Amino acid sequence: GGWLVDGPGLRELQLWGDGGLAPPFADVADLASGCRFADCRHEAEPGCAVQAAVAAGALDAGRLASFQKLRGEAEALAERHGTAARQAERRQGRVLERAIRSFQRTRGR
Repeated sequence: GGWLVDGPGLRELQLWGDGGLAPPFADVADLASGCRFADCRHEAEPGCAVQAAVAAGALDAGRLASFQKLRGEAEALAERHGTAARQAERRQGRVLERAIRSFQRTRGR
């Protein structure tokens, strides 16, 4: 389930929303359940079941690289959305402060 949008000048595809990486990378997620650490990044941690599968030839190294690239993009997207939400909240707070000050001034008359 997803959307593919094409438009003039579209030069890249990006992740959007919170669909997660588990559905398209179910094989990597299954292997990751065998990692020693729950927060394993599958890079150079000891006891990484995903890296062991790559070394054994059970998982293609290119597939792991794709997973890691998309995970990085998903993290960057989450950060951008978090930053945008914080900025919107600050703007809303400033608008509310101005409205309160305006109300207090008119009420004090």
